[in-house]
Amino acid sequence: MGTVNEELERYTVSQNVSIRPGVRMLGLFPHMRYREWYALGELVDNSLQSWISNRLALQEADGPDFQLQIHISVDPADGGLITVRDNAAGIEAKDWGRAFQVAEPPSDATGLSQFGIGMKAAACWFARRWSLRTTALGDPVERSVEFDVPAILDAGMEELEVDEGAVAAAEHWTELRLWDLHRTPRGRTIAKIKDHLTSIYRTFLRDGRVMITYNGDPLEYTEQPILVAPDWRDQEGEPRTWKKDVHLRLDSGRRVTGWVAIRESGKGREAGLALLYRGKVISGAGDDLYKPVEIFASQNSFESQRVFGELDMSDFDVTYTKDSLVWFDEEEDVILQLKEELESEPLPILTQARNYRARKPQDVPRDRLLEVVNRTGQLLRNAGDLGALWTADDDGKNVEEATAPSYLTADVTREAATPVDRRFEIAHDGESWRADLELVEQPAIRDWLTVQRADDGPTPLVRITVNQAHPFMRAFCEMPSQDLEPVWRVAVAVGLAQEVARSRGARFPNYVTQAVNAMVRVLAVQPS
Repeated sequence: MGTVNEELERYTVSQNVSIRPGVRMLGLFPHMRYREWYALGELVDNSLQSWISNRLALQEADGPDFQLQIHISVDPADGGLITVRDNAAGIEAKDWGRAFQVAEPPSDATGLSQFGIGMKAAACWFARRWSLRTTALGDPVERSVEFDVPAILDAGMEELEVDEGAVAAAEHWTELRLWDLHRTPRGRTIAKIKDHLTSIYRTFLRDGRVMITYNGDPLEYTEQPILVAPDWRDQEGEPRTWKKDVHLRLDSGRRVTGWVAIRESGKGREAGLALLYRGKVISGAGDDLYKPVEIFASQNSFESQRVFGELDMSDFDVTYTKDSLVWFDEEEDVILQLKEELESEPLPILTQARNYRARKPQDVPRDRLLEVVNRTGQLLRNAGDLGALWTADDDGKNVEEATAPSYLTADVTREAATPVDRRFEIAHDGESWRADLELVEQPAIRDWLTVQRADDGPTPLVRITVNQAHPFMRAFCEMPSQDLEPVWRVAVAVGLAQEVARSRGARFPNYVTQAVNAMVRVLAVQPS
C-alpha cells in the first residue's frame, strides 16, 4: 500500500461539470429580493433534504442515534466568508450533472429541494465566489467545484472543472464556502438570522434529531407556554388547555391541518400563525408574523397578543424563493374556515382569547397607580392657567416644562373607598381651583367618568372620578403591553373641559360626560 499522497494521486481525476443552460441567470441572482435568513435557509434545505432522503442509510452507517449537524459560520473579515458544513449523505456522483445546472429540479421533487435553483441562487446572492466540496456516503471520493461568478459571466463559461480526491468510504459531508461577499451579516441582522432560522426549522430542531449552529451557538427553539385556565364564562370552572387541532378541507380538495392555541401570557411579537410547507415554516417565522385581520383583529387586540399556532400548508405550492405560499386564490377561504373553527364550541379559542383576563384590575400595584395620578397632576399644574389654553396656539409650549414644582405632591388625601385619591391646585382664568383626581374600583357603578362640581367653598372644587371596573377599562387597560395612563389622562381632560365650559357659561355642560359614558360602554366591545 502506498503513501497517503500516492493514494490521493491514484484517485485524483479532473472532470468537467456543465452549468448550462441558464448560466446568465447567475448574474441576476445578486439582485433577487432575498432576506439573509431565507438565503441561508436555501443552503440549510440542501443539508436537510440529503438527511431526509438517506436517513435509514445514515442510521445504518453511524448508528440509530445519528444526529444531522449543520454548522453555519460567518466571518466578516477580508471581504467576508460564509461557511455551511453538514454531516449528511453528501452529493452522489450521479447527481453532479444536475446539481449545478440552474432550474434543473431533482429527480425527487417531493422534499425541500424542489426547483433546482435554491443553492445556486442563494450562493450567488451572497457572494461573487463560492465553492462546494462533498463526499457521498459509501463513496471513497471527495469532489469539489468552484464558482467564480464574474469570471464565468465574462468568459461565457458553460462548464467548470471538478477536482476529485480520495477519502475514506465511511466519510460523508458537504461544505459550502462563500467569499468576496456582496453582503455580510452584521449587527442586528445576525440576531434576526438566528431568530428566524430557529423559527423556520422548529419542527426539525424540536426532538434533537437535527442540530443547527451559527458561529458555534446551537439554535434552540423554545416552546411557547399554552394557557391552562377556566372558560372566561365560568371563572370557577375546571381549568382547560386552550389548544385546538385544526382540520380544514377546501372545495379544491386541498387540506390544512395543524393546531391553534392561546398563549399563557400575551406577547404580540410571538403570537401569530406559522405556515409550514413540508416541515419548514414558509410564513410566520421570527417577526414575519402571519396575522389575518379576520382572525386577529387589530394589532393591539387580545387575539393579536395571545393566539398562535402552526398550520401545515403542504397541499399548496411555494414560490421558488420559498419565502411565501402560492394560495391559488384560496387564502380567503382558508381564513374564513379557520375563523369558524376557532370560534366553535366546545373550545372557542378566539372568544376565550378576547375575553379571558389573566389578572384583575385591582392587581395593578398601588405604587403604579400613584405614579399615574401624580404625573397627570403635574402636567395640569405645569400647564399654568387653564383658561389661557383655550386661546393658546397649539404648539405645546404651555405643557413642556421638564420637572414639576415640589409642592405638587402636597395636600394628599386618602379615602378607604378609593384606591387612589389625589388633590391638586390648578389655575383657571386667574382663579385658584382644586381638582380631586380619583381612580376607583366599583363594578356596580355604570359610569366610566364622573365629574362633580362643589361651589359652596371659598375655592372651586372639581372631583373627577374614573371607574377602573368599567367595561371600557377592562377591555383596553388590561391588554398586554397597554398602559392605564393614556386613558386616565383623556378622562381627566374630558372632566376638566366640562367644568371649564360651565365656567364660561355653557348650557348643560354635564351632557358631555353623560354622552361620553354612554358611548364608551358601546366602544368597550372588542372588535369581532
